[in-house]
Amino acid sequence: MEHASAPVIILFVLFAAFVLLQIQRARHGAHIFLRRIAGLEVIDDAIGRATEQDRPIMFNPGRDDLSVNLFCSLSVLGYVTRKAAKLNMPVNVPVSMPLAYAMAEEYWKDAYDAMGRGGMFAVEDNIRYLSGDQNAFGMSCAGWIKRERIGANLLFGSYGFEAMIIAEAGQQAGAIQVACTPTFFQVPFFIVTCDYTVFGEEFYAAGAYFSHDPVLTGSLAGQDWCKLVVLGLIVAGILVFTLTQQNLLANLLLW
Repeated sequence: MEHASAPVIILFVLFAAFVLLQIQRARHGAHIFLRRIAGLEVIDDAIGRATEQDRPIMFNPGRDDLSVNLFCSLSVLGYVTRKAAKLNMPVNVPVSMPLAYAMAEEYWKDAYDAMGRGGMFAVEDNIRYLSGDQNAFGMSCAGWIKRERIGANLLFGSYGFEAMIIAEAGQQAGAIQVACTPTFFQVPFFIVTCDYTVFGEEFYAAGAYFSHDPVLTGSLAGQDWCKLVVLGLIVAGILVFTLTQQNLLANLLLW
């Protein structure tokens, strides 16, 4: 471990203990409160609106390869697909990374199978590898949105400048749009083009928010305890430093 001094090792062990303890609590049925996130709760309304209009749903997992961001996106894809399967609605998934295609396909298939709708929609029609190039991916998504007249456009993942192309196409198609991204420099563009925007750590909370998986929920709660410890150490450090400086100043004045 880099810079593994004694205090760092102690904090690492303490933080790991917090996370593991909360995971165990969640597994044993303890209630763990998750704050209401309006941008995520509206997803059900977006799916319902697209169903009423008989227009497809698009879930865009961004341009992430095998990473934490991709797993967070796909956990939400599973939730969205299960909701759509109940209503006999297709979910279109544009993919920009070859490795992400196989994973998205499994999440998509498992969701339809779980709701007894396996085989209702063809995988090759609804999950498409478009391009690894940003320009090509953005323009391909925009064309797909307009051709299919997408009713709900859900963007969950990391994006570059193609975010504006995709979101603008969704707005022109009249789709209700929900964006959730950890990419801070794309947040302003999503805010002006999407109906709801979720960003920062709420992106990583989305998987636990929908799945209520004990590991995800417990990890989220454990991390909050870790943040409180760090905040307490910062406040204590400021107080100690301030008091020390005041004593030094007093000694200098007396001298």
